[in-house]
Amino acid sequence: MEEGPEPQELFEQVEHQHHESEEHEEAAGKRRFATRSAITASVLAVLAALGSLLSGHSANEAILKQAEASDKWSYYQAKSTKSHIFEGNRLVVMAIANEQAKSSSPNVVKALKDFDDKIVKYNQEKDDIQKEAQATQNVSVKEFDQHQKYSFGVACFQIGIVLASVAILVTGSWLYFGSIGAGVIGIIFLIYGVLG
Repeated sequence: MEEGPEPQELFEQVEHQHHESEEHEEAAGKRRFATRSAITASVLAVLAALGSLLSGHSANEAILKQAEASDKWSYYQAKSTKSHIFEGNRLVVMAIANEQAKSSSPNVVKALKDFDDKIVKYNQEKDDIQKEAQATQNVSVKEFDQHQKYSFGVACFQIGIVLASVAILVTGSWLYFGSIGAGVIGIIFLIYGVLG
C-alpha cells in the first residue's frame, strides 16, 4: 500500500503555492500601478498640448495688439504734429498781420479761423486715437497675462508627466500622487487663464 504525502510535504506545497500567488498578485499590482501612471502621464501630455496652444495663441494676440497699439500711437503723433504745424502757422500769420497792421483784414481773419478749426479738429482726432491706442494696449497686456498663466499651467503638466514617468520606474506612489497634484495645479492655471 502506498502512502500519501507527508504532512510536511503538504505544508511546503501550500506554502509554495501561497508564495507564487503573492508574487503573482504583487506583479499584477505593479502592472496596474504602471498602467495607471502611464495613463496619467498621457492625460497630462494632452493637457500640456492644449495649454501650449492656448499659450501660443495668447502670445500671438498680445504681439499683434501691441503692434496695433504702436500703429495707433504713431497715428496719434502724426495728428499731434499736424496740430502743432497749424498752431505755428497761425502764430506766423498773426505776427505778419500785426506787423503790417492788417490783423483785422477779412483774409487774415478767415485764415486764422481756418487754422483754429484745423487745430480743434486734430486735437479731437488725437483724443479719439489716444483712447483707441490705450484700449488696444490694455488688450495686449491682458493677452500677455493669459499667456503667462497658460505657460505656468504647461510647466505644471510637464512636471506631472515627469513625476508619473519616474513613478513607473520606481513604483513610488508618492511620486504618482505628486504628478496628480501638479496636474491639478496646471488645470487651475488653465482655468485662471481662460477666466481672466
